[in-house]
Amino acid sequence: MNNGKNKVSVALRIILITLAGSFICTMNSGIRNNYGIMLHSIVDNSGISFASVSFILAVGQLIFGLVQPAFGILAAKKGNISTLISGVILSVSGMLLTPFCKSIPSLMLCLGIILPAGTGAISYGIIMGTITPKLPPKAVSTVSGIVNASNGIGNTVMSPAINSLIKAGGLLYGMTALSVFTLLIIPVSLLIVRKEKTATPNAAAVSSQLFKAKEKTNTKELFKTAFKSRTYIFLIIGFFTCGFHMALITNHLPTQFQSYGFSSEAAAYAFSIYGITTIIGSVLSGSLCDRFKMKNVLGFLYGLRPVTILLFFLLPKSIVVISSFTVLLGFSGAATVPPVSGIINKTYGAANIATLFGFVFFVHQIGGFLGAWFGGICFNVTGSYNIIWVADIAFSAVAALVSLAVKD
Repeated sequence: MNNGKNKVSVALRIILITLAGSFICTMNSGIRNNYGIMLHSIVDNSGISFASVSFILAVGQLIFGLVQPAFGILAAKKGNISTLISGVILSVSGMLLTPFCKSIPSLMLCLGIILPAGTGAISYGIIMGTITPKLPPKAVSTVSGIVNASNGIGNTVMSPAINSLIKAGGLLYGMTALSVFTLLIIPVSLLIVRKEKTATPNAAAVSSQLFKAKEKTNTKELFKTAFKSRTYIFLIIGFFTCGFHMALITNHLPTQFQSYGFSSEAAAYAFSIYGITTIIGSVLSGSLCDRFKMKNVLGFLYGLRPVTILLFFLLPKSIVVISSFTVLLGFSGAATVPPVSGIINKTYGAANIATLFGFVFFVHQIGGFLGAWFGGICFNVTGSYNIIWVADIAFSAVAALVSLAVKD
């Protein structure tokens, strides 16, 4: 009887922790993935040119990646809860100050630095570093997939909500309302920490072993050890190509569909499928990581990308083809996060996920910056995206090969 009650208690605890982590991730992605919806309102409100605001948002993408390893180090030294609260304060400050910015320097400070720095402190690596020690080891990959999938929920649910808020009362009204909901991250984070004392025996045992092995490792030694390992180097190479690939999708895919003669409505419909399939793909990836070697799951996901792109170019372009193309891109998109974070967890310990995954994600953002930039240059010069997709095929193939060579 007691054994049955313990199993129910463990299951409820896992569900609660998963929901809490997913909520934080949803709110964070809802902010950072919806700048495009806010873009015209920011331009109109500030009086700054569209090109200048776009550049500020591009800088914000780099800041978002750059601060993650820094906040990972802070989390290791001061605790995850302090980092999450700092992220909330920065995010809310950036949102509330942005509507009052009327010059490029002030907007760069608030929208290009403070706000993305805040979202970087509430990023996936920090979230998983907080909840992983409270989970049974067999549940970590599945939970990481669900938490990562909540990025898609943030896009699907919050995009129309933010748009409606701004239309109803303007940029200040929308930012203020979004800030109120963002503040809810603080009590949710405290809830996770409160549950830490009642972690399951399996989770506690594993966490104890991990921390015992890692507690005396300072940041310099940690990175020195990581960069001596081909596993970490290969994960970095793979995630760089992942960022390059994802930037092509989020920044240029709708334009590419329209270049084939499809209407903007048809392109938007096809692209809307992407958000849904990223959720499914991420959850499925986390589940597969519990059943198969994570390096094989990662290699398969990277390998699916060049095959998908090649088939797309060979087939005649129709609404069915572009929709199917988007579905496959979605399945293999954010799904790479659970195996990458899982391999880092297994290799370096839960205490170091935030720091090491944060640096990997920073490299991901560099790839994303280059993908978005060169994609635009390619289209301007040649009138198509063919050359950049050929480069993406090559990069994805390399990512698949190095992932299969990871020591898991």
